[in-house]
Amino acid sequence: MSVPEGKRGVSQMDFLHLAYKLNKDITLLLIRDFGVKSISRDLKTFIHSAKMNYEDREIFKELCKKYCIDVEANYPLWLIEYYRDTILRILRSLCENITTANSIYPTEPDYEYWHNLRKKYQKLAQANCYQLLQSFQNIAYVLPINKEKLMPYIALIDKEMKAIKAWQRRTNQQYKKVCLRNSL
Repeated sequence: MSVPEGKRGVSQMDFLHLAYKLNKDITLLLIRDFGVKSISRDLKTFIHSAKMNYEDREIFKELCKKYCIDVEANYPLWLIEYYRDTILRILRSLCENITTANSIYPTEPDYEYWHNLRKKYQKLAQANCYQLLQSFQNIAYVLPINKEKLMPYIALIDKEMKAIKAWQRRTNQQYKKVCLRNSL
């Protein structure tokens, strides 16, 4: 018989589940280009920014009128691609660090070495969370994004950091138990 969902406790592997959820949710946000809305421009502004010569301008105006084309320009694609690549790199690194740390099981002969190695990857995963927060802060300053739409992602990153810190505490408690047992 299973425990009802409302009465379940936090999983010890919550850091891993949250990392996968974070990866999925943020990737879906990136697919939508951060939710950046298009910037409407009139035909005159578009022609000027494209630096068209006179003949091309006239042809372009006629084509736009003929086919009822509204000229719309999105935020610079190179900027969105830059932020997308940065965030995807950080997410990949976060998942790699969590997976690596989780795959290290400190064993008795070199317990301290393996413990320190696991702790190193946990710290790197925690640093990746801070990097994600910093990237989202930069995006919020640069792109015309509704900040409220980013808050669920920020909350998820914060939850991931808390889960990693709880995991670090459990790792340190295990280390203290082993050290105490070895000292006896």
